[in-house]
Order: sequence, then structure tokens, then C-alpha cells
Amino acid sequence: MTHLSGKCLCGNVSFSADTDIKLMANCHCSDCRAATGAAYGTLLFVEADALQVTGSPKVFKHTADSGADMEKHFCPDCGSQLFGKNSNRANMVSVRAGVVEQTDLIKPAVNVYMSSKIPSTPVDPELKGFDKMPG
Repeated sequence: MTHLSGKCLCGNVSFSADTDIKLMANCHCSDCRAATGAAYGTLLFVEADALQVTGSPKVFKHTADSGADMEKHFCPDCGSQLFGKNSNRANMVSVRAGVVEQTDLIKPAVNVYMSSKIPSTPVDPELKGFDKMPG
């Protein structure tokens, strides 16, 4: 079991969890790039029931290319991206790595949506890469 905690830039939304990290991935999809303003997003997937949130994130809903209903949870004051939900992954939440205080835990295992990767983005050749999201 791992302890995770973090907060948005302004501190109005924070979280903690004592849970196992089910998957950690760098996502190169166009939605993650647009939502973060970065070349890719790094996500930690944990069980939703384990996540304790203080404050009230705002939620943006959209449909992914897979047809899944997606949610992006972010601070309504500073705009920091915090969490995500995917209707294809019941009871799972993705936590944006950039808001996690335990930075030594950030060790992505895979790159996903490599088919959407910005061509100049360097990737770790030791990580598996998938054109879309596996499974």
C-alpha cells in the first residue's frame, strides 16, 4: 500500500489516499495534451474509493475517441488538473502526476496513445508503447 497526497497550485483542493497504484502511464492523446498544455500527461491510476478529496473540484465532461465518457476534475480557482474518470474503467481514478507530493513514486510503466504523440517528444525507449490505451 502506498500513501499519496497532493494539492492544486492554490491549495484550495487537496487529496490523500492509502492505496495501490494500479498503473502509471504517460498519455500522449490529444485530449491530455489540450487539457494540460503539455506534450503529454503522466497519470497514476488508483481505486476511486481510496481517494479522499478536500475542496470542490470543477468537472469537465467529454467523450473520448473510444466512445468512453470522460471527466476531467480541476481546481475552479487556479485551474490545476487533478483527476480524471473514464466510464470504461469503473471505480478507477487517474491522478495527474504533477500534483502528487511523493515525486519519488513517479515511475511510468508505459506510453499510451503513441499514435497521437508530438513527433519531437522524446520517449524512454525502455518503456512499452501502445498506439492507443491497451485493454
